[in-house]
Amino acid sequence: MSAVAATEATGADGADGEIHDGEIHDAEIVGEDERLLPAVPVDDAAPATPPAPAPVPFHVTRHTVLAEGELPPRSDGQPAFTATDFTVPDRVKKRIAERGARNTRVNRDSTRTRFEQWCREEGRVARPTTTTANVAAYFGHLMETGKPDGGGRYSPDSLLAYCSRIVSWYPKGERPDASLVREMIEDYRLEEFLPAGGETERSAGLTLKYLVQVLAGIDETTRIGRRDAAVLVLQYGMLYRSVEVANLLVKQVRVDADGVWVWTAMSKTRRTGRGRWRFVRDRADLRTVARVRAWLADLRELREPVARDQNPVDGEPAYLPAKPLFRALTTTGNLKRRQNATVRGLFLTGRAVNEMVKARAAAAGVALVNGLKVTSHSLRAGPNTDMAEALVPLSERNTAGDWSAASTLADDVYNRPDGTIDTSKHDPLDAVPLWGRPEREETSPPTADVLRAYGTP
Repeated sequence: MSAVAATEATGADGADGEIHDGEIHDAEIVGEDERLLPAVPVDDAAPATPPAPAPVPFHVTRHTVLAEGELPPRSDGQPAFTATDFTVPDRVKKRIAERGARNTRVNRDSTRTRFEQWCREEGRVARPTTTTANVAAYFGHLMETGKPDGGGRYSPDSLLAYCSRIVSWYPKGERPDASLVREMIEDYRLEEFLPAGGETERSAGLTLKYLVQVLAGIDETTRIGRRDAAVLVLQYGMLYRSVEVANLLVKQVRVDADGVWVWTAMSKTRRTGRGRWRFVRDRADLRTVARVRAWLADLRELREPVARDQNPVDGEPAYLPAKPLFRALTTTGNLKRRQNATVRGLFLTGRAVNEMVKARAAAAGVALVNGLKVTSHSLRAGPNTDMAEALVPLSERNTAGDWSAASTLADDVYNRPDGTIDTSKHDPLDAVPLWGRPEREETSPPTADVLRAYGTP
């Protein structure tokens, strides 16, 4: 449409200032600019056009699952979080940071620290996220250089553990490709580690015939000797790991006429659920009852040391229900001071138990069994071997050793639903011949020194 601007031909306005028909005027086309057009009259009676509705905001993630025709949840229906919803007290933050077993935390943190330090030295990024290439390059470095200070090659099992600790450091969805690294490690195992003579170092099995030799070499007229003998027979009878026997409390061991009841609150493979009692029958070759009683009698005589007295007469008793069953002793048989033991406190460490077992085995001339070193773990492998040779079923052996549910049958004869003691006094070690030798009919009498130590006339 065009607009017309008009003026009178005479150059002056007429008398009435209007344009009349039949008069000639000048006109000029001014274009299509709508601003020069007359306004469109508004009809107040016509309804106004409603605005388009705003789109409904939905909350959809990669984990959303919907049925056909079902609408996803609305984002405006989600809770409005504030800073309070993301804040915890300092003590709770500490619990979160220290969750899991202490040894697990120490190993996990040291592995991650070494990876982060290597990335920094190589000019790579380790935090807050990293790449699969960085992790692969790090494990290639470990395979090629080996342990620091000439410690030899890394075992494939160690590398797999390192891989899990590093990859799990990152949030889900941002983790490096662990499958690639695991394939590298498996190739390393088959093509480099095994051909070079690498193999996993395993502890010997301290079976019964070797254990009685170790016990015979202990001077049980001393308090340290009686403690160590009690540790050995309980650890063998319960198939305990070193830290598990070290964690026993006084109240968790009860001596019966024909054996010892032992309560296991939790184990490495059973960290949740209820604890359990298990019966360890007394045997003439191990004399479990006599040895545990002798140590408990020592514990009743001991008092917590003070500044000027190692065993004060009026001091705090060591024999209290919630205190450790096995304690660190001085060479004279008194309790050691533990002010600097900030981690384990009054408890022995698993390492201390391991060193004791190795020292006692070496003194008895059985530091090696079938070419393998005797360690505290030998007291877990040994009774299992003895029971296997005595044809004890696998399910019973796994139960006795408290192995994980994945390696046991469904029936757990000890961990009853009501948590009560198994009054049948069933002990799978009953099947193992005395002294570990089926042909031996009679038991060797204890020495005079040992009888005097137990107060036997």
